[in-house]
Amino acid sequence: MFLVHFFVFLEAALLMFSCVNCFGGGSFDREKWRRDRCEWIGTIHLEIYLVLDTKYVAIHQENISQCRPYLETLVNNVEAYFWPFNCPDLIITLVGVKVLTSEEEKQFKKYKIFKNDTTPKLDPAFTLSMFNRWVNNDTTFQDADVVYLLTSEEIRDYMVAYKLEMKAASYSSGPCHNRRTALSKDDGKTFSGVPAMVQQIGRLLGIKWDDSRSTEKPCRVTDGYIMSKNGEPTELANFSSCSYDTWDFNYFLPFNNKNYFNRTTEAMDTENDELPANFFNGSDYCQVLSERKNTTTCESPTGPENGAVDTPCHMRCCFENTNVTVNSPDGTRCDNETVCLQGMCVEERKRNITISE
Repeated sequence: MFLVHFFVFLEAALLMFSCVNCFGGGSFDREKWRRDRCEWIGTIHLEIYLVLDTKYVAIHQENISQCRPYLETLVNNVEAYFWPFNCPDLIITLVGVKVLTSEEEKQFKKYKIFKNDTTPKLDPAFTLSMFNRWVNNDTTFQDADVVYLLTSEEIRDYMVAYKLEMKAASYSSGPCHNRRTALSKDDGKTFSGVPAMVQQIGRLLGIKWDDSRSTEKPCRVTDGYIMSKNGEPTELANFSSCSYDTWDFNYFLPFNNKNYFNRTTEAMDTENDELPANFFNGSDYCQVLSERKNTTTCESPTGPENGAVDTPCHMRCCFENTNVTVNSPDGTRCDNETVCLQGMCVEERKRNITISE
């Protein structure tokens, strides 16, 4: 392994030396070098295996036929938050789903009454550790880059990563150290767990929390980017400059590589590129969000002066004599080139999907 890293570093050093000579001769094209470098690096294909606990599966029993489409859309939705990353870019592929039995859960789940709580919550410190051991001892997951436990139970973050609600846990750079597991909460209906899952996938990829105290870069807890340690969903739908710097350091710089990924497992047969807006097409999204049967999408007069929503990324839900503005489902189209993510219009990145026959 050391010898491999040495030759990778040597190759990169020669490339850099060659580029410096070109620069000295006035013919160095920095953009061309970056394009060549990006082409050589390629794409990270992160293959994820979802593990569903019994309580999470129970949510889907009402409409079991929509379970797998929901999970595929969930994974697509998480990937969408990584669209801006390049050199390498990231594609997350769902390669399998396992439904746990009660007996299997007992092997790694533990509950604890935390300070200021009166009811037991899932203890992620113990659960994640034992889940990781269980995963590594099961050949079912041997070809997956990440094995992710989804639950509908309340979770407390053992690293005090958040100051608000706590719904997830993972290992930093886990796939590099045989700790390729994470867990988080999702309601199984509205993709509520996507922000937490984005954070945990980011951590597994080596992206650090935004907890800098420096005033020079917007990477503080209060800046509200995806890796902010102040709860989720975060204020913004994009990563900070610190996250991009870490990405470049981990995957773009010559002496690093992405050999922890790109395994050989095939995607599930029905892989698609749908987002929640596609999934909820034909449904009243306000009704999906609310448990109130009489909640509907408001038919408001147009124009901000009448209190109407003036962006496709927000909508108004009405019940009785009350209304509230909510984010439109991720994937709602802003225009031909952008879609909504967490209430913001972002540039869309199309995937080439190959459907197995």
